[in-house]
Amino acid sequence: MELPSLISSLSLINDQRSDKNKRYPLPLLLLIAFCASISKHDSWYTMQDYAQAHESSLRELYKRLFGEELEHVTPTHDTINRALQVIPHQVFKRAYQDWIAALLRWDEETRQICIDGKTMRGVKKLSPDTESHVVSAYGPHLQLVLSVDAVPIKRNELDSIRRLLDELDVTDALISLDALGCQRQVAEQVLEVGGHYLLQVKSNQPTLLQELEDSFPRTNKGFTLNKEEDLGHGRIEKRQMKSLVLSPEMLEDSYAFKDWAGIKSIHQLTRKRYDKRSGKETIELSYYISSVEDSKRVFRAIRDHWKIENQLHYMLDVYLGEDGWSKRAGETPKNMELLAKIDLFILQRLKSKLGKSIPRVQMLLAKLNPLQLFDLEL
Repeated sequence: MELPSLISSLSLINDQRSDKNKRYPLPLLLLIAFCASISKHDSWYTMQDYAQAHESSLRELYKRLFGEELEHVTPTHDTINRALQVIPHQVFKRAYQDWIAALLRWDEETRQICIDGKTMRGVKKLSPDTESHVVSAYGPHLQLVLSVDAVPIKRNELDSIRRLLDELDVTDALISLDALGCQRQVAEQVLEVGGHYLLQVKSNQPTLLQELEDSFPRTNKGFTLNKEEDLGHGRIEKRQMKSLVLSPEMLEDSYAFKDWAGIKSIHQLTRKRYDKRSGKETIELSYYISSVEDSKRVFRAIRDHWKIENQLHYMLDVYLGEDGWSKRAGETPKNMELLAKIDLFILQRLKSKLGKSIPRVQMLLAKLNPLQLFDLEL
Protein backbone atom coordinates (compact mmCIF):
# COMPACT_ATOMS: atom_id res chain seq x y z
CA MET A 1 0.00 0.00 0.00
CA GLU A 2 1.20 3.54 -0.74
CA LEU A 3 0.64 4.77 2.85
CA PRO A 4 4.03 4.18 4.52
CA SER A 5 5.46 7.48 3.27
CA LEU A 6 2.44 9.40 4.63
CA ILE A 7 2.64 7.84 8.08
CA SER A 8 6.42 8.10 8.18
CA SER A 9 6.34 11.81 7.39
CA LEU A 10 4.47 12.38 10.63
CA SER A 11 7.49 11.23 12.62
CA LEU A 12 8.42 14.93 12.75
CA ILE A 13 5.74 15.25 15.44
CA ASN A 14 7.74 14.51 18.54
CA ASP A 15 4.90 14.82 21.03
CA GLN A 16 3.71 11.70 22.83
CA ARG A 17 0.43 10.82 24.51
CA SER A 18 0.25 8.81 27.69
CA ASP A 19 -2.17 6.82 29.78
CA LYS A 20 -1.40 5.13 33.09
CA ASN A 21 2.33 5.93 32.76
CA LYS A 22 2.53 4.39 29.27
CA ARG A 23 3.72 6.67 26.46
CA TYR A 24 2.73 6.41 22.80
CA PRO A 25 4.26 8.32 19.86
CA LEU A 26 1.67 10.22 17.83
CA PRO A 27 2.54 8.47 14.53
CA LEU A 28 1.62 5.16 16.18
CA LEU A 29 -1.75 6.51 17.30
CA LEU A 30 -2.46 7.89 13.83
CA LEU A 31 -1.44 4.55 12.35
CA ILE A 32 -3.95 2.80 14.62
CA ALA A 33 -6.65 5.31 13.67
CA PHE A 34 -6.02 4.78 9.96
CA CYS A 35 -5.94 0.97 10.05
CA ALA A 36 -9.02 0.86 12.26
CA SER A 37 -11.09 3.45 10.39
CA ILE A 38 -10.57 1.94 6.94
CA SER A 39 -11.76 -1.36 8.45
CA LYS A 40 -15.00 0.28 9.72
CA HIS A 41 -13.85 0.63 13.34
CA ASP A 42 -14.68 4.32 13.52
CA SER A 43 -15.33 4.98 17.21
CA TRP A 44 -12.63 5.50 19.83
CA TYR A 45 -13.74 2.35 21.65
CA THR A 46 -13.57 0.09 18.59
CA MET A 47 -10.19 1.62 17.66
CA GLN A 48 -8.94 0.55 21.08
CA ASP A 49 -10.35 -2.94 20.49
CA TYR A 50 -8.64 -3.04 17.09
CA ALA A 51 -5.25 -2.15 18.58
CA GLN A 52 -5.60 -4.83 21.24
CA ALA A 53 -6.61 -7.46 18.69
CA HIS A 54 -3.63 -6.67 16.41
CA GLU A 55 -0.94 -5.83 18.94
CA SER A 56 1.82 -7.99 17.44
CA SER A 57 1.09 -6.88 13.88
CA LEU A 58 1.13 -3.20 14.86
CA ARG A 59 4.41 -3.67 16.72
CA GLU A 60 6.06 -5.25 13.67
CA LEU A 61 4.56 -2.68 11.24
CA TYR A 62 5.77 0.25 13.35
CA LYS A 63 9.29 -1.17 13.43
CA ARG A 64 9.19 -1.56 9.64
CA LEU A 65 8.08 2.05 9.13
CA PHE A 66 10.15 3.81 11.78
CA GLY A 67 12.92 1.38 12.70
CA GLU A 68 12.01 1.53 16.39
CA GLU A 69 10.82 -1.02 18.90
CA LEU A 70 7.64 -0.12 20.76
CA GLU A 71 7.25 -0.66 24.46
CA HIS A 72 3.45 -0.30 24.40
CA VAL A 73 1.01 -0.63 21.47
CA THR A 74 -2.41 -0.85 23.11
CA PRO A 75 -3.60 2.67 23.99
CA THR A 76 -6.96 3.36 25.57
CA HIS A 77 -9.77 5.01 23.63
CA ASP A 78 -9.13 8.29 25.50
CA THR A 79 -5.49 8.31 24.39
CA ILE A 80 -6.43 7.83 20.73
CA ASN A 81 -9.03 10.57 21.09
CA ARG A 82 -6.53 13.01 22.62
CA ALA A 83 -3.97 12.22 19.94
CA LEU A 84 -6.31 13.24 17.12
CA GLN A 85 -7.05 16.43 19.04
CA VAL A 86 -3.42 17.54 19.30
CA ILE A 87 -1.94 16.49 15.94
CA PRO A 88 -1.59 19.90 14.22
CA HIS A 89 -3.93 19.79 11.24
CA GLN A 90 -1.58 21.89 9.11
CA VAL A 91 1.23 19.39 9.74
CA PHE A 92 -1.05 16.49 8.83
CA LYS A 93 -2.23 18.38 5.75
CA ARG A 94 1.34 19.10 4.58
CA ALA A 95 2.26 15.43 5.05
CA TYR A 96 -0.81 14.48 3.01
CA GLN A 97 0.09 16.91 0.22
CA ASP A 98 3.65 15.56 0.07
CA TRP A 99 2.26 12.05 -0.15
CA ILE A 100 -0.17 12.72 -3.00
CA ALA A 101 2.46 14.68 -4.95
CA ALA A 102 4.07 11.31 -5.72
CA LEU A 103 0.73 9.88 -6.88
CA LEU A 104 -0.28 12.61 -9.34
CA ARG A 105 -0.28 11.56 -12.98
CA TRP A 106 -2.07 14.34 -14.83
CA ASP A 107 -3.58 13.95 -18.28
CA GLU A 108 -2.97 17.46 -19.57
CA GLU A 109 -6.03 17.37 -21.86
CA THR A 110 -8.39 16.55 -18.99
CA ARG A 111 -6.59 18.26 -16.11
CA GLN A 112 -9.41 19.58 -13.96
CA ILE A 113 -9.72 20.66 -10.34
CA CYS A 114 -13.23 20.85 -8.84
CA ILE A 115 -13.59 23.00 -5.73
CA ASP A 116 -16.63 22.65 -3.48
CA GLY A 117 -17.51 22.52 0.21
CA LYS A 118 -19.33 20.13 2.53
CA THR A 119 -20.43 20.59 6.14
CA MET A 120 -19.95 17.83 8.71
CA ARG A 121 -23.51 18.05 10.01
CA GLY A 122 -23.15 16.31 13.35
CA VAL A 123 -20.06 18.31 14.25
CA LYS A 124 -21.76 21.59 13.38
CA LYS A 125 -24.76 20.84 15.58
CA LEU A 126 -22.57 20.13 18.59
CA SER A 127 -20.34 23.17 18.27
CA PRO A 128 -21.21 26.10 15.95
CA ASP A 129 -17.69 27.54 16.23
CA THR A 130 -15.95 24.34 15.09
CA GLU A 131 -14.38 24.52 11.64
CA SER A 132 -16.88 21.99 10.33
CA HIS A 133 -17.34 23.24 6.75
CA VAL A 134 -14.55 21.71 4.69
CA VAL A 135 -13.76 22.94 1.18
CA SER A 136 -12.00 20.37 -0.99
CA ALA A 137 -10.00 20.67 -4.18
CA TYR A 138 -10.72 17.42 -6.03
CA GLY A 139 -9.21 15.83 -9.14
CA PRO A 140 -12.20 13.98 -10.68
CA HIS A 141 -10.11 11.86 -13.06
CA LEU A 142 -7.72 10.87 -10.29
CA GLN A 143 -10.49 10.39 -7.69
CA LEU A 144 -8.14 12.19 -5.34
CA VAL A 145 -8.50 15.16 -2.99
CA LEU A 146 -5.60 17.53 -3.67
CA SER A 147 -6.05 19.77 -0.64
CA VAL A 148 -8.61 20.94 1.93
CA ASP A 149 -9.43 24.07 3.89
CA ALA A 150 -11.82 24.28 6.84
CA VAL A 151 -14.02 27.17 7.97
CA PRO A 152 -16.82 27.42 10.58
CA ILE A 153 -19.71 28.14 8.18
CA LYS A 154 -20.53 27.95 4.48
CA ARG A 155 -20.55 31.75 4.19
CA ASN A 156 -16.76 31.65 4.59
CA GLU A 157 -16.32 29.23 1.70
CA LEU A 158 -15.11 31.95 -0.66
CA ASP A 159 -12.12 32.58 1.62
CA SER A 160 -11.25 28.88 1.47
CA ILE A 161 -11.46 28.86 -2.32
CA ARG A 162 -8.97 31.70 -2.56
CA ARG A 163 -6.57 30.06 -0.10
CA LEU A 164 -6.68 26.78 -2.03
CA LEU A 165 -5.93 28.58 -5.30
CA ASP A 166 -2.89 30.15 -3.65
CA GLU A 167 -1.45 26.89 -2.29
CA LEU A 168 -2.13 24.54 -5.23
CA ASP A 169 -0.24 24.20 -8.50
CA VAL A 170 -3.09 24.88 -10.95
CA THR A 171 -0.95 25.56 -14.02
CA ASP A 172 -3.03 24.80 -17.14
CA ALA A 173 -5.76 23.18 -15.00
CA LEU A 174 -9.43 23.94 -15.56
CA ILE A 175 -10.84 25.10 -12.22
CA SER A 176 -14.57 24.37 -12.00
CA LEU A 177 -16.71 26.10 -9.38
CA ASP A 178 -20.40 26.36 -8.62
CA ALA A 179 -22.26 29.66 -8.35
CA LEU A 180 -20.83 30.53 -4.93
CA GLY A 181 -17.36 30.75 -6.48
CA CYS A 182 -18.58 32.80 -9.44
CA GLN A 183 -16.84 36.03 -8.46
CA ARG A 184 -14.71 38.36 -10.55
CA GLN A 185 -11.90 38.24 -7.97
CA VAL A 186 -11.83 34.44 -8.16
CA ALA A 187 -11.69 34.48 -11.98
CA GLU A 188 -8.80 36.95 -11.85
CA GLN A 189 -6.95 34.87 -9.26
CA VAL A 190 -7.31 31.66 -11.32
CA LEU A 191 -5.75 33.40 -14.31
CA GLU A 192 -2.98 34.94 -12.18
CA VAL A 193 -1.87 31.51 -10.90
CA GLY A 194 -1.82 30.04 -14.41
CA GLY A 195 -5.14 28.21 -14.56
CA HIS A 196 -8.39 28.43 -16.51
CA TYR A 197 -11.84 28.84 -15.04
CA LEU A 198 -15.29 27.34 -15.58
CA LEU A 199 -17.91 29.08 -13.45
CA GLN A 200 -21.61 28.34 -13.08
CA VAL A 201 -23.73 31.48 -13.15
CA LYS A 202 -26.87 31.86 -11.06
CA SER A 203 -28.91 34.66 -9.54
CA ASN A 204 -26.08 35.85 -7.28
CA GLN A 205 -24.72 37.47 -10.47
CA PRO A 206 -28.00 38.91 -11.86
CA THR A 207 -26.52 41.17 -14.55
CA LEU A 208 -24.25 38.46 -15.88
CA LEU A 209 -27.08 35.92 -15.81
CA GLN A 210 -29.37 38.29 -17.70
CA GLU A 211 -26.86 38.81 -20.51
CA LEU A 212 -26.31 35.05 -20.74
CA GLU A 213 -30.05 34.47 -21.09
CA ASP A 214 -30.26 37.20 -23.73
CA SER A 215 -27.39 35.66 -25.68
CA PHE A 216 -29.02 32.27 -26.31
CA PRO A 217 -32.08 32.42 -28.57
CA ARG A 218 -33.99 29.28 -29.41
CA THR A 219 -32.25 28.81 -32.74
CA ASN A 220 -29.01 26.81 -32.89
CA LYS A 221 -27.51 28.98 -35.61
CA GLY A 222 -24.09 30.40 -34.82
CA PHE A 223 -23.54 28.16 -31.79
CA THR A 224 -21.44 25.06 -31.26
CA LEU A 225 -23.64 22.19 -30.11
CA ASN A 226 -22.68 19.24 -27.89
CA LYS A 227 -25.12 16.45 -27.01
CA GLU A 228 -25.16 13.42 -24.75
CA GLU A 229 -27.76 10.90 -23.57
CA ASP A 230 -27.72 8.58 -20.56
CA LEU A 231 -30.01 5.76 -19.50
CA GLY A 232 -29.92 4.49 -15.94
CA HIS A 233 -31.64 4.38 -12.53
CA GLY A 234 -35.02 4.25 -14.24
CA ARG A 235 -34.65 7.48 -16.16
CA ILE A 236 -33.43 8.89 -19.44
CA GLU A 237 -31.34 12.06 -19.31
CA LYS A 238 -30.50 14.12 -22.36
CA ARG A 239 -27.96 16.94 -22.15
CA GLN A 240 -27.50 19.55 -24.83
CA MET A 241 -25.08 22.46 -24.59
CA LYS A 242 -24.95 25.53 -26.78
CA SER A 243 -21.57 27.28 -26.74
CA LEU A 244 -20.47 30.59 -28.13
CA VAL A 245 -16.90 31.90 -28.39
CA LEU A 246 -16.90 35.62 -27.69
CA SER A 247 -15.23 37.80 -30.31
CA PRO A 248 -13.53 41.11 -29.34
CA GLU A 249 -16.47 42.95 -30.89
CA MET A 250 -19.00 41.01 -28.84
CA LEU A 251 -17.05 41.73 -25.66
CA GLU A 252 -16.88 45.41 -26.49
CA ASP A 253 -20.64 45.57 -27.03
CA SER A 254 -21.52 43.55 -23.93
CA TYR A 255 -22.73 45.06 -20.69
CA ALA A 256 -21.56 42.27 -18.33
CA PHE A 257 -19.12 39.93 -20.08
CA LYS A 258 -16.44 42.59 -20.48
CA ASP A 259 -16.14 42.89 -16.69
CA TRP A 260 -14.83 39.33 -16.39
CA ALA A 261 -11.09 38.89 -16.89
CA GLY A 262 -10.09 36.37 -19.55
CA ILE A 263 -13.64 35.36 -20.50
CA LYS A 264 -13.63 33.58 -23.85
CA SER A 265 -16.79 31.52 -24.07
CA ILE A 266 -20.35 31.29 -22.74
CA HIS A 267 -22.51 28.17 -22.44
CA GLN A 268 -26.14 27.19 -21.99
CA LEU A 269 -26.74 23.62 -20.80
CA THR A 270 -30.19 22.05 -21.11
CA ARG A 271 -30.91 18.90 -19.13
CA LYS A 272 -34.04 16.91 -19.92
CA ARG A 273 -34.85 14.08 -17.54
CA TYR A 274 -37.60 11.55 -18.20
CA ASP A 275 -38.67 9.28 -15.35
CA LYS A 276 -39.87 6.02 -16.88
CA ARG A 277 -41.80 5.02 -13.78
CA SER A 278 -43.78 8.22 -13.27
CA GLY A 279 -43.80 9.35 -16.89
CA LYS A 280 -42.76 12.87 -15.83
CA GLU A 281 -40.26 15.00 -17.71
CA THR A 282 -38.28 17.84 -16.18
CA ILE A 283 -36.20 20.47 -17.97
CA GLU A 284 -33.38 22.42 -16.35
CA LEU A 285 -31.32 25.27 -17.80
CA SER A 286 -27.84 26.14 -16.51
CA TYR A 287 -25.41 28.82 -17.62
CA TYR A 288 -21.62 28.93 -17.51
CA ILE A 289 -18.74 31.19 -18.44
CA SER A 290 -15.20 30.03 -19.13
CA SER A 291 -11.73 31.24 -20.02
CA VAL A 292 -11.29 28.36 -22.50
CA GLU A 293 -12.75 28.16 -25.99
CA ASP A 294 -12.91 24.38 -26.40
CA SER A 295 -16.62 23.56 -26.01
CA LYS A 296 -15.99 19.80 -25.81
CA ARG A 297 -13.63 20.29 -22.88
CA VAL A 298 -16.21 22.50 -21.15
CA PHE A 299 -19.02 20.00 -21.81
CA ARG A 300 -16.98 17.18 -20.31
CA ALA A 301 -15.81 19.32 -17.36
CA ILE A 302 -19.38 20.32 -16.40
CA ARG A 303 -20.30 16.64 -16.17
CA ASP A 304 -17.10 15.76 -14.31
CA HIS A 305 -17.60 18.56 -11.78
CA TRP A 306 -20.47 16.56 -10.27
CA LYS A 307 -18.01 13.83 -9.33
CA ILE A 308 -17.01 15.88 -6.28
CA GLU A 309 -20.59 15.36 -5.08
CA ASN A 310 -21.13 11.78 -6.26
CA GLN A 311 -17.69 10.26 -5.70
CA LEU A 312 -16.56 12.29 -2.69
CA HIS A 313 -19.23 14.00 -0.58
CA TYR A 314 -21.92 11.33 -1.08
CA MET A 315 -19.51 8.47 -0.34
CA LEU A 316 -18.11 10.18 2.77
CA ASP A 317 -21.64 10.15 4.16
CA VAL A 318 -22.88 6.78 2.94
CA TYR A 319 -19.78 4.60 3.44
CA LEU A 320 -17.82 6.47 6.12
CA GLY A 321 -20.73 8.01 8.04
CA GLU A 322 -19.29 11.51 8.15
CA ASP A 323 -22.58 13.33 8.81
CA GLY A 324 -23.11 11.23 11.93
CA TRP A 325 -19.81 12.21 13.53
CA SER A 326 -19.83 13.89 16.93
CA LYS A 327 -16.06 14.32 17.12
CA ARG A 328 -15.57 18.00 17.91
CA ALA A 329 -12.63 18.70 20.25
CA GLY A 330 -9.45 20.43 19.10
CA GLU A 331 -8.15 19.37 15.70
CA THR A 332 -10.13 16.11 15.73
CA PRO A 333 -12.89 16.97 13.18
CA LYS A 334 -10.43 18.23 10.57
CA ASN A 335 -7.93 15.40 11.13
CA MET A 336 -10.60 12.70 11.00
CA GLU A 337 -12.15 14.27 7.89
CA LEU A 338 -8.82 14.16 6.08
CA LEU A 339 -8.23 10.62 7.30
CA ALA A 340 -11.65 9.65 5.89
CA LYS A 341 -10.64 11.04 2.49
CA ILE A 342 -7.48 8.91 2.55
CA ASP A 343 -9.65 5.89 3.42
CA LEU A 344 -12.04 6.67 0.58
CA PHE A 345 -9.25 7.04 -1.98
CA ILE A 346 -7.89 3.61 -1.05
CA LEU A 347 -11.36 2.04 -1.00
CA GLN A 348 -12.09 3.36 -4.49
CA ARG A 349 -8.79 2.06 -5.83
CA LEU A 350 -9.46 -1.38 -4.35
CA LYS A 351 -13.04 -1.29 -5.64
CA SER A 352 -11.76 -0.84 -9.19
CA LYS A 353 -9.00 -3.41 -8.83
CA LEU A 354 -11.07 -6.14 -7.15
CA GLY A 355 -14.36 -5.50 -8.94
CA LYS A 356 -16.22 -5.42 -5.62
CA SER A 357 -18.54 -2.86 -4.07
CA ILE A 358 -17.15 -0.56 -1.38
CA PRO A 359 -19.09 -2.34 1.43
CA ARG A 360 -17.59 -5.66 0.29
CA VAL A 361 -14.11 -4.12 0.18
CA GLN A 362 -14.63 -2.79 3.71
CA MET A 363 -15.64 -6.27 4.90
CA LEU A 364 -12.51 -7.70 3.27
CA LEU A 365 -10.25 -5.13 4.93
CA ALA A 366 -11.85 -5.79 8.33
CA LYS A 367 -10.45 -9.34 8.15
CA LEU A 368 -6.86 -8.20 7.57
CA ASN A 369 -4.27 -7.25 10.17
CA PRO A 370 -2.26 -4.00 9.80
CA LEU A 371 0.70 -5.74 8.15
CA GLN A 372 -1.59 -7.30 5.56
CA LEU A 373 -3.26 -3.91 4.94
CA PHE A 374 0.07 -2.26 4.14
CA ASP A 375 1.10 -5.13 1.86
CA LEU A 376 -1.93 -4.62 -0.40
CA GLU A 377 -1.19 -3.49 -3.96
CA LEU A 378 -3.46 -0.65 -5.07
